[in-house]
Amino acid sequence: MQEFILVLTIFFVSLISTILSSMAGGGSSIISVPIWLSLGFSFPLSTAIQQVNSTFWVLPAARNYLRGAKIDWKFMIGFALIGLIGVIFGVLFILSLPQRTLEIIVGSIIILLVIYTFFKKEFGTVRTTVAHSVRRMLAYPFALVMGFYESIFGSGNGIFFSAVAIYTRGFVLKEALGYYYAIAFPWVLLSAVLLISKGYYNIPFMIAGVIGSVIGGYVGSRYAAYKGNKFIKIIFCVIGLVLGLKLLLGL
Repeated sequence: MQEFILVLTIFFVSLISTILSSMAGGGSSIISVPIWLSLGFSFPLSTAIQQVNSTFWVLPAARNYLRGAKIDWKFMIGFALIGLIGVIFGVLFILSLPQRTLEIIVGSIIILLVIYTFFKKEFGTVRTTVAHSVRRMLAYPFALVMGFYESIFGSGNGIFFSAVAIYTRGFVLKEALGYYYAIAFPWVLLSAVLLISKGYYNIPFMIAGVIGSVIGGYVGSRYAAYKGNKFIKIIFCVIGLVLGLKLLLGL
């Protein structure tokens, strides 16, 4: 009975956290990982469960956001491949990285992004053309850092990527989130495989998490895509502010 309650808890936490994450790119791990840790899971196992969940829900979410859009495959694949290098280093350092320092840095950056997004009215709601090649190439160095962070914690990565893609590619928020979830797929897949290969897995817990996150990811992304960029921007700011404060203050 105790294990059944635990499995049910994992299902509902995964469901709710992924619904919220899929609507703005805030990262379901900010909700789920602290709960996994409170249940007695180690940080590597908590991360493994989270990465397995993401492996199954990010592609359906990407499809919802990019439905009918013209895709820049060169940018998407190039960004994803560079990020894989960061993922490998992230997994290698997952046991020794000072998490609190990372949380403070990421939380501060997210709050600054939210403030900028809130006051810049057209940010992410109007598509622009970025013709300057240097500005377009500026996106790629961020891939390495984002891949590294994705394999460790990942919360806020969708917000970071959206800001980078809007500035360097002229995307609207709906496009940016679609690209991010597609790009994140090989990152979370590789991270999950590496952690599982080290023995960090629990099949019943992972199955419950996957079911909950797939439902949550599809529902959240489908609804946000339907509501459009202005709605996504509101959710983006609200979730980003909560996420940033939580990371910064260590709540």
